[in-house]
Amino acid sequence: MRDFVFVLWMSCALLFGLTARAAFAEYDARIGEMEILTPAPAPAPRINGPKIYGARPARIFIYRIPCQGERPIKFAVDGLPPGLELDSQQGIIRGETPDKPGEFDTLIKARNRHGQCERSFRIVIGDKIALTPPTGWNSWGGHMVDVSDRIMRTAADVFVKRGLADVGFQYIGIDDCWMRLTQDMHATRGAATVKKHAAYDYHSTGTIGPIRDQYGNILPNGKFPDMRAMTDYIHSFGLKAGIYSGPGKRTCQSWAASGGHQMADAEQYAAWGFDLLKYDLCSGGREKNRMLKTIPGFTPKDFWKPMSDYLRMQNRDILFNLCQYGRHDPWSWAPSFGIQSWRIGGDLNHNVNHYFEQALRIAGPLRKYSRPGHWNDPDFLYIHRIKDVKRMGEPSEEIPLDTNQRYQYVTLWSIVCAPFFFSCDIENIDDFTVALLANAEVLNINQDELGYVAEVIRDDADETVMFKKLAGHAMVLAVFNRNSAQERSIEVGWDEIGTCCNHALYDVWRQKEMGEYKGGISVKLSPNGVGLFILDRGF
Repeated sequence: MRDFVFVLWMSCALLFGLTARAAFAEYDARIGEMEILTPAPAPAPRINGPKIYGARPARIFIYRIPCQGERPIKFAVDGLPPGLELDSQQGIIRGETPDKPGEFDTLIKARNRHGQCERSFRIVIGDKIALTPPTGWNSWGGHMVDVSDRIMRTAADVFVKRGLADVGFQYIGIDDCWMRLTQDMHATRGAATVKKHAAYDYHSTGTIGPIRDQYGNILPNGKFPDMRAMTDYIHSFGLKAGIYSGPGKRTCQSWAASGGHQMADAEQYAAWGFDLLKYDLCSGGREKNRMLKTIPGFTPKDFWKPMSDYLRMQNRDILFNLCQYGRHDPWSWAPSFGIQSWRIGGDLNHNVNHYFEQALRIAGPLRKYSRPGHWNDPDFLYIHRIKDVKRMGEPSEEIPLDTNQRYQYVTLWSIVCAPFFFSCDIENIDDFTVALLANAEVLNINQDELGYVAEVIRDDADETVMFKKLAGHAMVLAVFNRNSAQERSIEVGWDEIGTCCNHALYDVWRQKEMGEYKGGISVKLSPNGVGLFILDRGF
């Protein structure tokens, strides 16, 4: 009799549970082909971006306040540290940081004819920068060997004119192929490299010639006639400039790299006004292996320390993006060298369909290594039009991801605290891609000061559910349909994310209040679809 009662109780409990799950209110989050979800920004001011920002003592400082709204906007900042000043018309903070560590709680205010707003902003002067994931654009995917001064200036113009700077994108980065090659370097390139660059004119672009001047300073090719003038142009908008090199004699595309000249190059980058260095392994692997064999006690991680040390000696903060494809577990030692981000795997531009796999690595086994000042990097958001690495001289082409996959891709980079860098043909960026990237709510989740990497609470062949805490009391829920052929309704009970009762939900992509949901939610998704929600946003 007791066994019968127990079985009856369990059956009722199971039935009740299924009934409760079935009773979850359904929300339709399906996305149509090329559908733009991001609403146009309101005319009143809205301040975006991080609420915390790190800088080292006695360094050149530049920060553009990300703010949407109709211009002109008048800015004010209460509590700025000594040495920093605000351009109240452009909303740019410039100057030199105090020479001693300290924390400064400031209040940013913005006002235009439609209204006003304010937002807290803590400036932390100390030994860490990149207290939130770095954000920006890089030239590689969209331009590769054709990168130039003109392309970089165009990117700065796009950031400002299309609203990307207003949601928090900061860095504009040159990748490979800004340097020169000697005639010998040019002559000894392999057949595959020659084929990739078949349409590139080495001579008219000033690429063949001395790679350094009489003092050992590296020389740019003819497409970059004045590096300092170019970075000054980028800085005039309050944005930051990035550059590229590697520890070997040659870069990945055989241009001149920093091998044997790390100190000189770090000093040159600072003199030119760069704020970020992407430092790529490539030919450096041979030099690293030689040092492992010939230097007693030398380890693979020691190979990267000199450039990190030299960058920290400069008069401006230069963020170090380490790119050695996850070899030798950089997440376990790069933070101790003062490195701000490190690649966890290979390039995504020719493996863009692996975006989910890379994001889940960061949310899973590598999750504990991401934290303010130090970030796992799954590579750029290769989005919209990019070049084929095997045919660099040909025009850019659309990536092989459908609309819903593109929303998944951007959502994942946001919630796993990935460096929020995108790469595409910046000259041909379309309205859909701008709206996809310039959703202030999505950027603000990525830039949340807690730096909490989303956890995977459910993952199988057809659905993935992830959960992220935000500073304060709000939480983020992301629901993914992994089925590429069928729509799917995915149910999530609040008990799965360690909470209960009722929650007010907010659709992040549509920037829409959804009302209160009791016990959980059922999300209806397109094939490859995604729903991104904030729980209790107003608390």
